[in-house]
Amino acid sequence: MLSICILGVLTALYAVLFLFFSIGLLRAKKDKEKSEKFWTVSVIVPLRNEEEHAKRTLEALNAQDYTGEWEVICVNDRSTDNTPQILEEFAAAHPRFSVVHVPMDAPYLESPKKRALETGFKQAKYEILMTMDADCLPPKGWVRSMANRFRGNIAIVQGPKKNSGSPGVVHAFQKLETLGYTSIEAAGFSMGIPMVASAAALAYKKDLFFKVGGFGDLVHLSSGDDDMLVHKMIHEPDVGFCYNLDKEAVVETAPVDTFKGLLNQRARWSSNGTSYSNHLYTFFLTLIYTFYVWLFVSPWLALFLDFPWSWFLVPFAVKFAVDVLFLSIGAIRLGETKLLAALPMTELLQVPIITVAVPLGIFKIFRWK
Repeated sequence: MLSICILGVLTALYAVLFLFFSIGLLRAKKDKEKSEKFWTVSVIVPLRNEEEHAKRTLEALNAQDYTGEWEVICVNDRSTDNTPQILEEFAAAHPRFSVVHVPMDAPYLESPKKRALETGFKQAKYEILMTMDADCLPPKGWVRSMANRFRGNIAIVQGPKKNSGSPGVVHAFQKLETLGYTSIEAAGFSMGIPMVASAAALAYKKDLFFKVGGFGDLVHLSSGDDDMLVHKMIHEPDVGFCYNLDKEAVVETAPVDTFKGLLNQRARWSSNGTSYSNHLYTFFLTLIYTFYVWLFVSPWLALFLDFPWSWFLVPFAVKFAVDVLFLSIGAIRLGETKLLAALPMTELLQVPIITVAVPLGIFKIFRWK
């Protein structure tokens, strides 16, 4: 009886959480107003061994239509391929671009990306810091759309992203899962509780970043250059934040090509799950992970230990139902309804991937590029 009660609580918790997110998505508003001013903007792009993506990313940034003052700072993070040459050649031909190099003998860090970002931030001349990953393609209105949201006390703006790629299983899974993560971001921001964030399309005021001590106490963590930083910044007095649902703010990011790469990426993302300063949030994440573990092991218990199949089927059916509702709302709001065709496959793959990725992340069994 106790086991059934615990399982019921975990199932109800998951359902309530995603119903909450669904309400948040429905409340998220698309902005129609014009900015009060032309903010000055510094875009910082950290790159490590990105010769495959660097040129097209730089060209996409160069095509931005923002008419205010802005710059792009490319931070070469100890690349050993042709990335430094590509950056230097592009910057020489485009005055808006500059290159900063992290020394090859820089000391080891758990999260080198934070050091690369902060190296760029210290060189930034302007009021707004915008971050983007090196494998991303922003639409031409990205800088303009993101800068436009800084009004009143808004000091943090999160933008959406989507995956590029083929219709194959690995890419299709990532496209729908990215829609899910993006929808959770939008829901959390719109409900006033930013739970997750993404540095692939994030902007904040430079003075706020340095006021909270930059990455400071986060530098020893494997990730956290986005959500953990946002969690720090929103605790400052009178700091407003918003989500930018404008289609011109949607950054396209390259997916990984194999399940091994996908598992490595998810392990890296989950590596700080026990390190959040809010212990209640960590406990909440633990409960959700416990629900996933149960969905992973319960079919095997039913097959080999004569557990009732209902102990798996009922929680999984509840999960599937609320996921369909939530992702359908997200797909409609973000104009990605075609991705829903991959939902049954994604539901089956997501449980084992998350169940395995989390312990790999906690025990640091993953690699940076």
